[in-house]
Amino acid sequence: MPSNLGASFWVRMGLQEADRNVCIRAIESVYPHKRVEEFANQGHCSFTILVSSTPEALFQEDGDDTGDSAMAASPFIVQIRPQQHSLDQKITWAAYRVYGSLVPSVRTVQCPLPRGLTAVEMDLKEGVPSSRLLSRARVIDAETSTWNKQVRLVESLASFIACAWPSIPSDKPSPRYTRADSPMSDGPSWLAKCPGKVGANIVRKLEKLSHQLPDAGLRERARDTLDRLMRTADYPVVLNQGDLIPTNILIDRDTWEITGVVDWAEAEWLPFGTCLYGLEHLLGYLDCSSSAPEFRYYEGSEVLRKLFWLKLAEEKPEVEASLKNVEVMRDIGVLLWLGYAWDDGQIDRVVNYVDDGEELARLRAFLEVSGG
Repeated sequence: MPSNLGASFWVRMGLQEADRNVCIRAIESVYPHKRVEEFANQGHCSFTILVSSTPEALFQEDGDDTGDSAMAASPFIVQIRPQQHSLDQKITWAAYRVYGSLVPSVRTVQCPLPRGLTAVEMDLKEGVPSSRLLSRARVIDAETSTWNKQVRLVESLASFIACAWPSIPSDKPSPRYTRADSPMSDGPSWLAKCPGKVGANIVRKLEKLSHQLPDAGLRERARDTLDRLMRTADYPVVLNQGDLIPTNILIDRDTWEITGVVDWAEAEWLPFGTCLYGLEHLLGYLDCSSSAPEFRYYEGSEVLRKLFWLKLAEEKPEVEASLKNVEVMRDIGVLLWLGYAWDDGQIDRVVNYVDDGEELARLRAFLEVSGG
């Protein structure tokens, strides 16, 4: 885990606390007739500001007959981001096209900010982070509303992921050979469609895990997954969210239907199913009550996982024909997202027992269960 996890955004990013007020004043100057305040839900790599109408502005908007008053009255958010965690608007636009209204629309805010910071405006998605509502008890009674909500959650996740199979937008990624800074490891030719920070290095990263993961069983699993990848002749490359964890999955408080998926800064074109580690996060919880963290699955998690796959097959029947390959990509996602430490976006250090107990607990648990 990052040692500065409890620090403010400004400290984590190597900025100064005084920069906060400078940024807020800059946003106030962009929206002079709006209320500008710190948003309740903050991410790790951005500072989020809520922008809403004042009572006086609402009165003026009610008298506006241009047809834009409803949009003007709706609150929205502005995110302040450092360059290393900036949003690629080509990616966010592609995400909106693939996944629809579950993805916030994004536009750049033009204003002077200190230290190379950038600002983007996006619509405010309804719902709360699923991390706030997920159960912390192993037993969920199948006769209770909580079970029904959990079913709704995993089925709506299946519907979200199904949107990407297959997605071939007109602005599909350029082949990797167009990027001089992207290492070319031997691998299936279709991997050339993965040009991003992770995608361009999938083979190399799996090879590194097969040598450096902290025990023989995990290293063998990485080798086996790499071997299965190398034998995959063809496979769809789609836009993956890149950080599909409960804090980024917004849900309706009453039903647990997914209402939005946020934080697309790490999104990449990757093999379909690479983000399926996100399902496992929703099927249990991390128990840190002892010195060795342990990820505990809910009783009934097998049923929930089966319901997810049934819903995915219902939405996209052709997935069933490629299920074995989807399971390989699911394992690749688990290994790449939990086998490497985040380290403020460096993601090149293999996890170890001393520094990364929580990541290893999830890695072991997620690899012990069958994907489909």
